[in-house]
Amino acid sequence: MEQVIDFFANLFSSDDWPPRWFCGNWSPFHGWLYITSDIAIWLAYFVIPAIIIYFIQKRQNIPFLPVFWLFGAFIILCGSTHLMDAVMFWWPGYRLSALLRVFTALVSLATAFALIRDLPKLIVVKTEDELKTYQLEKQLRSYELEIEALKKQLSAKTD
Repeated sequence: MEQVIDFFANLFSSDDWPPRWFCGNWSPFHGWLYITSDIAIWLAYFVIPAIIIYFIQKRQNIPFLPVFWLFGAFIILCGSTHLMDAVMFWWPGYRLSALLRVFTALVSLATAFALIRDLPKLIVVKTEDELKTYQLEKQLRSYELEIEALKKQLSAKTD
C-alpha cells in the first residue's frame, strides 16, 4: 500500500529518472524521428475521434452509440500515450505515463468486450440499401394483395 501512496504522491515528479534524451545514445535524427512520429500519431488519434463526434452529431438514431464513445475514448487514450512518449524526451513523467497506460488498458478492454458482446447484433444490422429493398418489397406485397382484392371485387361484380 505504501508504494501506491508513494506513486500518487509523486505522480508529477520526475526526480527518479532522467529525460529520455539522456537514456542511451540517441542521435538527433533518431530522437527527432521518434518524437515527430509520436506527435503525428497523437495528432491522428485526436482527429479520428473528432470525426466520430461530428458523425454522431450529424446522424440520428445511431445504433450501438456506446461503442462509438468507447472507440473515441480508446483512440484518444492511445494517442495520449504517444504524446506522453514524445514529452518524456524532456520531462520523464513515467508515473503519469503508467497511469495513462492503465486507463488506456481499461478502456481498450471495455471496448473489446463491448465489441464481443455486440458483434452478433452488428452482423445482422441491415444496411440502408437492404432496408430500402425490404421496405419496397413489403410495399410491393401490399400492392399485390390490394390488386388481388380488387380483382376479386371486380370478378364478383361481373358474375
